[in-house]
Amino acid sequence: MKRLYLYGPPASGKSTLARTLSRKYSLPYADLDDVITKESGMPIPRIFADKGEAAFRKMESEALRCVEAPIVALGGGTLLDAQNRAFAENNGFVAVIDADPDAIARRIEASSGTRPLGNKLKERAAHYASFPHHIGEDTRIIFPCRLEGTVKVPASKSHLHRLLTARFLAGEPLSSLLSASEDECEDIIATRRCLAAIGEAVKNGAHEAVLDCGESGSTLRFLAPVAAALGLKASFIRRGRLAERPMMDFSQLKSGVNELPGNVSSQFATGLLFALPLLKGDSEIRFTSPLQSRGYVDMTLDVIRAFGIVVKETPHGFAIPGSQKYVLPADSADLEPEGDWSAATFWLAANALGHDIKVEGLKAPSRQPDSTVPVSLSLIKEGKMVDVSGAPDSYPALAVACRAIGSKTVFTGTERLRLKESDRLAAMEAVFASPTDVDSQNDHRIAMASAIFATTLDSPVLIHGAGSVAKSYPAFWTHLAALSSATKKPKIPPCAVAAEYGII
Repeated sequence: MKRLYLYGPPASGKSTLARTLSRKYSLPYADLDDVITKESGMPIPRIFADKGEAAFRKMESEALRCVEAPIVALGGGTLLDAQNRAFAENNGFVAVIDADPDAIARRIEASSGTRPLGNKLKERAAHYASFPHHIGEDTRIIFPCRLEGTVKVPASKSHLHRLLTARFLAGEPLSSLLSASEDECEDIIATRRCLAAIGEAVKNGAHEAVLDCGESGSTLRFLAPVAAALGLKASFIRRGRLAERPMMDFSQLKSGVNELPGNVSSQFATGLLFALPLLKGDSEIRFTSPLQSRGYVDMTLDVIRAFGIVVKETPHGFAIPGSQKYVLPADSADLEPEGDWSAATFWLAANALGHDIKVEGLKAPSRQPDSTVPVSLSLIKEGKMVDVSGAPDSYPALAVACRAIGSKTVFTGTERLRLKESDRLAAMEAVFASPTDVDSQNDHRIAMASAIFATTLDSPVLIHGAGSVAKSYPAFWTHLAALSSATKKPKIPPCAVAAEYGII
């Protein structure tokens, strides 16, 4: 494994980060200034005072070539010397910490007397910028490691979106609907927030409502027709790439025939299935092209039928009687979300790469489209074609498994991947082109897939935009850290069957 050299301005936090990574991955670390102090028997300020900067730099160069720890915190000027820089870049992975200049200034001022050269950030700014790898506030560092242990997946985001909407329409009190767990994902928080806004508008007899959907496509596409069916003129706040993703105008929603393309997003069908039963007249949904991601629509049908809604399937879509009412089911089990197969996808893909993770909280069989992932992983092991049209969210993790084991699998049904939080086809190609320095493009699934891929490499990996996982799986990094052991790397196994993927 390549050694990680942490570099950057004095007081940028190199030593602190080195200690943190050392604890997290159970890897030794070295602080170059500490090495020099120990070998010379003198603190750094005294070396500067008694021997001068030139003598210190000579000691620094010698120490750089002697340290063997996998994580090394360098001094703020260690790599100003061209030979030192060449040594570090040839023998390891150099990552520069981009710390806030004001924070650096405050730290240096507070440590007066311990930093002989003071604040050199401005005059060295071009030097630090010349390095290709940088650590920002939202960067995660992953080491090659073996993942081992047990993880319980969060509640299914897809299922919970639907349950919350149905519970709201069945008249459940808003106070109950707004009760969220501490680690709930941003998309579900957006749905709770928008349901509260709709509920308050209806309660107060308002005719308009502003719905902040965040970056949640489900929230927007489910609740736009629901708001219209309830007589509200809704305006929507759409953040991130959601503003660029396909959307339909439901402001003039009426009973009757509603035509939909089936190959853009099944979320439009789900939104109409929730809303049309509320209208006075009978309605029909007709698909003008084959419906993709049918599993998500089936999940919707299961939920609304549990709440007393009647929907009949037709040769071209669905027939929905009007003037129906949602009723809370008598069986409380119908109100509980399943564990999230889309979150589990990353751990199951990791197992295909030789890790040993037991995944708890999953229901099988399940309507969740991502529950097909074990079958897809088996096909990848055998080099067979995999169609991801029914479960497009699984693609990043499956692509990682395919690349890591050298499978000849060809993915089909990938058209809609370009319409997600990122262009996921292009994003994963970028990951494979530069696997040690990943731009997640603010896409949660790209960030998580890249982390699993990182465990198989021979270098530390930087993943930028790591906070994007909050969209669907806020605890992902915590779970990854709990499973990590850098003392062993996974051995990518030969073809395995789905039962070996650790589902319990």
